[in-house]
Amino acid sequence: MEPQLPTIKNVFVNETDDDDPPALSSHALAALKEFLEEQRQSLANHETAENGEGTLEPESEVALVTEDWRLSQFWYDPETARTLSQEVLSLCSHSNYKVACIACPTLYAYLKKIDPNISVQLLEYDKRFEQYGSDFTFYDYNQPEDLPLELKHTYQVVIADPPYL
Repeated sequence: MEPQLPTIKNVFVNETDDDDPPALSSHALAALKEFLEEQRQSLANHETAENGEGTLEPESEVALVTEDWRLSQFWYDPETARTLSQEVLSLCSHSNYKVACIACPTLYAYLKKIDPNISVQLLEYDKRFEQYGSDFTFYDYNQPEDLPLELKHTYQVVIADPPYL
């Protein structure tokens, strides 16, 4: 048997309804509450994370900006960022490899936190990351070859995590 669709009732709208404050449907309100709770939880999770000794330490130097869902940004959780960082650092451990992080600012931040001397460049669309100074290069993945000449053919390790659109 096919599922029944809810019956739509006729709704009489009078002219005074325009003066009522706008209201969200129960489904939209539930989705908004869920989104706001996820944002609150994400901020709380980025404030502290486990370090190697099992104690907590501030993560403020890693989570400098919040995700912007309008840019389809979703930062790595601490475990993923640490795992990826360790993998990249192991690739670079016996050489002076240069690393490019394309659209993965969380990885950039963790790499710099773990090894401040690593040669890593963040190529990112979000200009809030200009705070990283010369380690930041504006990058639009829609124009993949539009790079400064000095960055082309420079990196031995490239990690790319383009936004999901």
